[in-house]
Amino acid sequence: MKSAPEFDYSALLASSIHEVKNSLNMLLNSIEHVVTTYNEDNCPAYKVFSQIQYESKRVNDDLVELLAIYRIKNNQYVVNIDEYSVSDFLTENIGQHEAMILNRKIEYDIACDDALMWFFDRDLLTGVISNVINNLYKYTKDKLRISARQEQDYLVIMIKDNGPGYPDNMLIDNDENKKTINFDEASTGLGLYFSRLVAEVHKNKGRQGYISTTNDGIDGGGCFSIYLP
Repeated sequence: MKSAPEFDYSALLASSIHEVKNSLNMLLNSIEHVVTTYNEDNCPAYKVFSQIQYESKRVNDDLVELLAIYRIKNNQYVVNIDEYSVSDFLTENIGQHEAMILNRKIEYDIACDDALMWFFDRDLLTGVISNVINNLYKYTKDKLRISARQEQDYLVIMIKDNGPGYPDNMLIDNDENKKTINFDEASTGLGLYFSRLVAEVHKNKGRQGYISTTNDGIDGGGCFSIYLP
């Protein structure tokens, strides 16, 4: 008598996450309509909708990260590297969060040479930027600064805020010979693990991407950096 084939629970979980993410996207679109159409003056529940929007985006980001991690680890994700305008890419990404940022009265600026072009996976890097912005939205006092530049043979994107900064167990040194973050202990370990994984799948001429977290942000706030070769 033949035994039943082993059930692939990880594939079922990935499929379920995908379905939940699709439903959540529909909810997010509806909330986005409310937040962009109304304001505190004509909608008594405006702050409630804004908070729901923020929390929903965080959940959505977590689901996107989990799916990407699953696919990369199971060799099911094809890295799609193409050339993009870095300035346009950052502007489009901050635009996706602008309603929430303005609602929190956060001042932001983008510093990037309009002529800067680079090769990267647009979807994966969008996930990284979105995760970092959603986290600092909660912790920053009122400032956000995104900058990008070429540093030797790497594209460096930095996201800084003026919040309390990263705790010691979340600081990641860009020197690979030094101790790096313990992802099991960090409260935002999923986001940082995803960001590190995204950086590492970007490879060029023997070089590999990496991330760094410091407290060299605005007025001692946090600074997240991703380096892509």
